[in-house]
Amino acid sequence: MSIFFRGITLITALFSQVISAQNILEYHLKVGDSMAVFQKATQDIIQELDGTKHELKNVIEADYTFIVSQKTDSTYTINFNFERFKMVTTSNLYGEVINIDTKNSVSKDDIQAQVFLGMIGAKLKMELFKNGKIKSVSGTDKMIARMIEKVGISDELTKQVMMESMKKEFGNKSLAQSFEQMTFIYPNKKVKMGDTWVNNYKGPLNAKNTWKLDTITEKTLELSADSHITMATKEDNVSMTLTGKQQTKLTASKTSGFIKDMVVKQTAKGVSVMAQMEDTDIPTTITSTTTYKTIKHVQ
Repeated sequence: MSIFFRGITLITALFSQVISAQNILEYHLKVGDSMAVFQKATQDIIQELDGTKHELKNVIEADYTFIVSQKTDSTYTINFNFERFKMVTTSNLYGEVINIDTKNSVSKDDIQAQVFLGMIGAKLKMELFKNGKIKSVSGTDKMIARMIEKVGISDELTKQVMMESMKKEFGNKSLAQSFEQMTFIYPNKKVKMGDTWVNNYKGPLNAKNTWKLDTITEKTLELSADSHITMATKEDNVSMTLTGKQQTKLTASKTSGFIKDMVVKQTAKGVSVMAQMEDTDIPTTITSTTTYKTIKHVQ
């Protein structure tokens, strides 16, 4: 065999070893690492009742910063806070329902905007396992108290009722479940390119996710997931039960494990029930696309 063909054979063998190599996928963060993340979610809700179609569109944007403050052999402690929050809700029947952007000046009479303004700058803390599962989130009680304080309510009973209600959306457990969609992406085993693994998200959104390592290079990881989802919410005025599918694609840094960009698409169908119409199931469809992008990562 000529030197040339021996070289080709060697390169092919080395390439095969790289493709089949077992990899430990996890976060490799350092104390002091700072990540600025932009998130945008576009959600379309369609409800039909008595021949009338109600189309509701939510566009939500948020900027937040994560800073690694401590690390152990199995976890990271991460300080994080919201820098900006924006929400626009429009309806084909009622026009613009909500328009909030905390980067703009907010009128003291705009109660909804004042509530979300209380989120900005609140100091929160997250404990993150190396596979991305969130052990805990803390600090939300003070954040929620700030959000209520912005409204100017003095009655203690009203404050307590609001506090309990807002914990469902912004409490420690709720935020941990919400952020896991972005962080909980890695397996508890070694994998090679093409391998799959399963994990679950729990909360108002339950998802059984089948992940796949699509591509691995010296600098990046590309992952995808197909998921079966159920959405079950119960508020004072409306409850909702939906099932559907979710697809996720992301690119992450091989060095740190932190995402560079991520796209999550969902479609779910089911029924809503209004409190004043408890015997009436309203057919409901929700489609959404959520994107995450790391704007800045300083190590």
